[in-house]
Amino acid sequence: MSLTADSNTSPLRVLFVCLGNICRSPLAEVVVKEAAQQRGIAELFHFESAGTGSWHIGLGADQRSAAKALQHGLNLNQHAAQQITHDNISDWDILVAMDADNRQNLLAMGAKDEQILMMRMFEQQGAAADVPDPYYGAHDGFEDVYQMLRLNADALLVHLQDSRS
Repeated sequence: MSLTADSNTSPLRVLFVCLGNICRSPLAEVVVKEAAQQRGIAELFHFESAGTGSWHIGLGADQRSAAKALQHGLNLNQHAAQQITHDNISDWDILVAMDADNRQNLLAMGAKDEQILMMRMFEQQGAAADVPDPYYGAHDGFEDVYQMLRLNADALLVHLQDSRS
């Protein structure tokens, strides 16, 4: 089943979603975008990130998340937090939630169940695993989050590429 009106020419619109759009989802966006570039399939997708909450709109990425990205050769300097709402949820083909609460918030906004993926659904423990929010934790939480995102990026891309057929 095709997820876009013209799956052969239009990029699949994929939104990574967390709570505030300053830690997990922007890091997921650049990790998966980089993996798509390395695989030579970046043109098949349009990636962005957003939060379900409004309090960080327009702000840059958390400096710890930006530093972690930079440490791994990625750049979050241009990131500006945005919010996913009922009004703009239909702009996206796929929503990739960082945790179960984000998933529930997306469903409450009107997202279809089949439109939502969990970022860690490709790991052995499956869809129940959350990407923990490192915001209130120690600096090593950001490395843990990066590793979880990196571990799942290629499998997510395979899944997204298959969904285009």
